[in-house]
Amino acid sequence: MSITSYEILTVKGDHVTADLIVWRRYRVRAPGIVEAMLDANPHLARIHRLGPFIPVGTQVRIPIDAELIAKGPKPKEIELWTANPNL
Repeated sequence: MSITSYEILTVKGDHVTADLIVWRRYRVRAPGIVEAMLDANPHLARIHRLGPFIPVGTQVRIPIDAELIAKGPKPKEIELWTANPNL
C-alpha cells in the first residue's frame, strides 16, 4: 500500500459506511485502505460509537493509492445517441 495523496468527500446520502466509501472509490479489494481512512479521520471513530453509518454532510479524507486505482475497472465509454440514424 502506497498512499500518495488524499481526496476529500462530503457524504451526501444515508446509510453510508467507511467500507462503502472505499469500495465506491476503488471498485477492487483494497486491504488496509479502510484502516488508513479511519486513521486520517479521527472524527469517524466518534461517529462509529453511535452506529456504523456516517451522517450526511460529514467530510471524509479518502487515502489514494495509485497502484490500487490502476488495478480497478476502467470506465466504459457509452454513446447514448449515434450520429448514424440507421442504427
